Amino acid sequence: MENKTNKQSRKRAERKVDHQTVETHIKPIAGHSSADLLAEHSLNDLKATKNVGKTLDPEMLDTIISHLRTSLEASFAHKSQKKEEPEPFQVLLDPESIQAYLEKAWDLDRFVLDNSFLYLLSLDPQLHRTDFRTLIFFKDGRLIKTRESSNNVMRSLFELIGFNYDFIRGISTRVNGKEGHCVPYIFGRYSFLPLSGPTRKQSSWINLSKVQHYRALKGEKGVEVHCENQHVFQLPVRPQFFAEKVKQAGQTIHRQEHFLRNVLKNFDYVDGRKEERENNLLGNAFHAHTDRISLISMEDYIRIFQFSFAETALRHPSLRDNPVTDEALHLLRENLYADLPHLRNAVR
Repeated sequence: MENKTNKQSRKRAERKVDHQTVETHIKPIAGHSSADLLAEHSLNDLKATKNVGKTLDPEMLDTIISHLRTSLEASFAHKSQKKEEPEPFQVLLDPESIQAYLEKAWDLDRFVLDNSFLYLLSLDPQLHRTDFRTLIFFKDGRLIKTRESSNNVMRSLFELIGFNYDFIRGISTRVNGKEGHCVPYIFGRYSFLPLSGPTRKQSSWINLSKVQHYRALKGEKGVEVHCENQHVFQLPVRPQFFAEKVKQAGQTIHRQEHFLRNVLKNFDYVDGRKEERENNLLGNAFHAHTDRISLISMEDYIRIFQFSFAETALRHPSLRDNPVTDEALHLLRENLYADLPHLRNAVR
């Protein structure tokens, strides 16, 4: 009985010593990396195996340990690396601040501009000392320089949206009730401001939908705009001009949203979701071959509305006997709306 008790006591003492030995092995040591400590600990474990000498020779053992240490160090190095964030843009009024960005920008002449751009700068050959015509700053830190003019680059974006600048400017002018210089391009999520008249010369553009704050520069003719992702641009425009255009753009957005809410309400859309249509003859539409119905673009719809309004005004009773009325309608059909198929067969 005593022998059995002594054996159990010795086993407990041996386990305690082994536990202390393991703690000593894994305790951090100054000047040693975590990978080195783990590799050394694994080596000690292998040496402690009874039959390790029979299965592995010392050279093979060193090879395994070397590979283990390399993989552990690579794993720790990968975890310690952080994704490099692009440095925010700091574009000043001084043309020299552009040179560093020109050197880093991608040289592309064929690309499609999207709504992620922040600032599209029209370059001056003498002022910026370059043969590139446009430099574009993007929200994610990308830079593109191109020999395409700034207006051509923006024109490609307008084609993607579906409405050119003159079309949007005409609507904004009539909605706001007055002619204006540098009318903002406002349509839904798209909000772009030309810094000079784009119909007469090349212009720089700022994406107003990405601007969070702006302030007037003291003692200088300029405005500093702060965009998303901490990007900052100093624009060579008068603060009064910029404030007026921001106000005009805000009013246009508000009026567009008001118009859209009324339209959606008349088409049974509530909070962005369409209510169930009543089960009537037009609601189920089983008799209609919908796959053969030609769709009309929004731009064509608006042009049709314009023609309808003009036709209504010209057919007013006060102009009924005026010989100019029929001639004006004919000119509208032939010159301004000849490409609309829905007007070709209209009653003349």
